[in-house]
Amino acid sequence: MMGYFSIIAKWISEKAAQSYVGFIAVMIVLAWAMAGVPLHFSDKWNLMIGTPAAVISIIMLFIIQNSQSRHTIAIQLKLDEIIRATKGAHNEMMDIEKLTDEDLGSIQKKYGLLAEKTKEDLKKGKLDTHTPEIDKVTDKEA
Repeated sequence: MMGYFSIIAKWISEKAAQSYVGFIAVMIVLAWAMAGVPLHFSDKWNLMIGTPAAVISIIMLFIIQNSQSRHTIAIQLKLDEIIRATKGAHNEMMDIEKLTDEDLGSIQKKYGLLAEKTKEDLKKGKLDTHTPEIDKVTDKEA
C-alpha cells in the first residue's frame, strides 16, 4: 500500500509543478468568482470552492511532505557520497542528522571556531585551503 502512495504522490507532485496547473487553478477561481453574481454570492456558491479547496489542500499537504522527504533523503545520500569519496573528510559526518540537538550544537560550535580561526589566518596572509582537524580547534585558538 505504501509503495502505491509513493508512486502516486511522485506523479502528482511532478504534474502539480507544471506551469499550466497554476493557470488552470487561476481559471477555476475566476470562473467561481464570476459564478457568484448569478448565485448572489450565496452559501452554495461559497461551498462550491471552499469544500474542494479544503480537500485538495489536505491531500497536497501529504503529497508535498512526501516529496520533500524524498528529496531530503536524496540530497543527504549525495552529500554522504561526497564525504565518503573525499580524502580527509570525516566519515562520521555521514549520519550527523541522527545526533541530538546538543551534539549538533557542539559540532556547530567547533566549526564556528574553525571559521573564526581561518578568518584570523587570512588576515595574517595565510591560506585557507588546508584541511585542519575539527577536534583540534579549541576556544584558545579562535
